[in-house]
Amino acid sequence: MICSTPAFVLKAFDFRETSKIVTFFTRDFGKVKGILKGIRRDPRKFSTTLSPLSLNHIVFYRKRNTEIHLVGQCDQMDDFGLQRPDLKSFGFASHISELVDCLMPLEDAHLKVFELIFDFLNTLKNVPVDTRPIFQIKILSLSGFKPHFDSCLACDTKINKEAYFSRSRGGLLCGRCIFQDRNAEAVLQGSIATILYIERSDWNKALRLNMALPIRRQLESILTSFIHYHVGRALKTNRPVNELLDLA
Repeated sequence: MICSTPAFVLKAFDFRETSKIVTFFTRDFGKVKGILKGIRRDPRKFSTTLSPLSLNHIVFYRKRNTEIHLVGQCDQMDDFGLQRPDLKSFGFASHISELVDCLMPLEDAHLKVFELIFDFLNTLKNVPVDTRPIFQIKILSLSGFKPHFDSCLACDTKINKEAYFSRSRGGLLCGRCIFQDRNAEAVLQGSIATILYIERSDWNKALRLNMALPIRRQLESILTSFIHYHVGRALKTNRPVNELLDLA
């Protein structure tokens, strides 16, 4: 079956001497893997740079018996300014592409995730700020990995004072139930309120939230450890991006 759809590049690697295998996140088919034959031998065969999170229009031949499909056309539509010499923006985009690739299953269409990537890139293109915590909270919710922050996981009571985050159980424990995970991390009430606000707000409204530095740092710690635990490995882009921010 011949399929045509807009697609973001998540990652690309060389295959044999002439080709590349690329993972896309498409509007209509979700995450798709495809082979671009001959692109290394003749880059002009495809009108694309295959840079992380560049938006392309692809035409591919979908086969039932394989997860890697033949891409016959790949034309770049927008690179969102990621080709400019801005290491921070490139690092943010690389981190988001790795996160989407880790969390989303193959060939499961999810328009809201596609739109979330679009929102992230349009913000990065206009104002190169670090919106990773907002993206992480939203994609965890959309992908089914959403941590539970509405009440205590054990007793289901609303948490008003003491709160602890259990990455193994995937949510909050109250002071009475902390014995169920002695490795749970104490969480600020402001961090809980911020996560719930972002989950329930659209992208533009979430952008207007002014996060205090202690809350931003705690969100980074909580989300990074939670993703690491449930993905089964640390994301390769975490450390380089944080080093770039420290340098800046």
